[in-house]
Amino acid sequence: MLKIRSPSVGVSSDSSDVPLTSVPSSSILPVSAPPLHAKTHPAKKTSNKLHISFMPSIVSVLFSTKISVLTIFMPVTVIPYYFLLKFSPESLDTASPYLFLGSLLALVPFAERLGYITEQLALHTNDTYSGLLNATFGNFSELILSLLAMHKRLYRVVQLSLLGSILSNLLLVLGCSCFLGGYRFRIQRFTTVSGAVSSGMLMVATAGLVLPCALKMSGQEDDALDEINFSRGTALVMFFMYWCYLLFSLKTNQFEFDSVAHAAEERNRSTPKKVGDGHDSDGEEAEMSSLLSSAARSPVVVADVDDDDEDAVMTYDLALKWLFAVTAVVGFLSDVLVGTIEAFTERNGLNPVFTAAIVIPIFGNAAEHAASVMFAYRNKMDICLGIAVGSSIQIALCVVPACVLLGWATDRDFSLFFEGYETACLVMTVMTVSFFLIGGTSNWLIGALFIGLYIIIAFGFWIHEKEGDSPDNPHEGW
Repeated sequence: MLKIRSPSVGVSSDSSDVPLTSVPSSSILPVSAPPLHAKTHPAKKTSNKLHISFMPSIVSVLFSTKISVLTIFMPVTVIPYYFLLKFSPESLDTASPYLFLGSLLALVPFAERLGYITEQLALHTNDTYSGLLNATFGNFSELILSLLAMHKRLYRVVQLSLLGSILSNLLLVLGCSCFLGGYRFRIQRFTTVSGAVSSGMLMVATAGLVLPCALKMSGQEDDALDEINFSRGTALVMFFMYWCYLLFSLKTNQFEFDSVAHAAEERNRSTPKKVGDGHDSDGEEAEMSSLLSSAARSPVVVADVDDDDEDAVMTYDLALKWLFAVTAVVGFLSDVLVGTIEAFTERNGLNPVFTAAIVIPIFGNAAEHAASVMFAYRNKMDICLGIAVGSSIQIALCVVPACVLLGWATDRDFSLFFEGYETACLVMTVMTVSFFLIGGTSNWLIGALFIGLYIIIAFGFWIHEKEGDSPDNPHEGW
């Protein structure tokens, strides 16, 4: 006869050893403890030093970490760059390598602070909304740079930099996050609904960028005008799908993206039911027996809890103000990076395709990279995915179509047609990441695979040749 001990599970009993068959089913209480794999989320707390105004919070936001000393490079880089750009452009080429390195160093602390402020927002909202805010503000620099390049009709620069941002976020940023987070925790988990929806949106975005290439290479287009019209119609649909994605994740089905609520729902589903609700009592006893034997066979529990017990040190409105302020600084530093990287790469013998597709996105995504890795290292994978994958979805379904539609409005023929190698890279990347997203778990090996694939793609862009020099050709313009 199977015996159980009353302290181990919520079974009402007065003796230490009670036969399982002697316990009536009506006295079996719901199991209050979560499953071994479930997350336990501490209640969100508010610090005693909660800041409600902007000025008193400057010290705690900008100068509370050791790397804050690098913020000195921000004024000594941004001010000389814009001064030379306006009054002495010929001297800018000479100073570009130094300005490039200075802006790179200055970007490190502000990128880290961007993740910290996003985490403060998460304490007042949920992981989905927080990740969306970080991705949106992280892509602000890409949007501004794309619009400036569109104004100069540098279409290939826009295409390659945006494609490079998608590849960088999905493989390099997410890969580093999974690798470092998996190194600290054996297994990290995220909501499967979020992963499945993100996978579907990436596939839709890939279709929108692959089909113009397939139509072009099949020879079914009469002229370039058909390609432009097809791209504009596709851009309208992609833009609409992105807003449907926002409505789904932030409004109608917000609960499914909330990791705390999702874990609570899973615990409720795992609770044994009482007799009288249509279930057999023998089945309930067998379920209880199975639960006990499973717990006895599981001496090792996968670490899947947050090790940080953060307090909210600023209000929601103040955190939002700081998010705008730090994003503006990151935008200026990214502008300096991109403005000086050409002279820097020319002196190091880098080709323009590699620079536009690999170098610029790596530095342009520095803010998202730092924030995503930080959240993964703290075992907050839902926010991590919201930043890395959400940023890619936003670029593919919002920024790229927006460039096409803005080009349409300003008489600039920007197309969704990408070259064969670029399209193949996008397809392989999305397929690889989609298999990971539908699994609901991550580890360091997955991160290593993502990083390895990104290095292979980067090698391809290293030997990728530049196509022509005409800035008026929508497929060859630089």
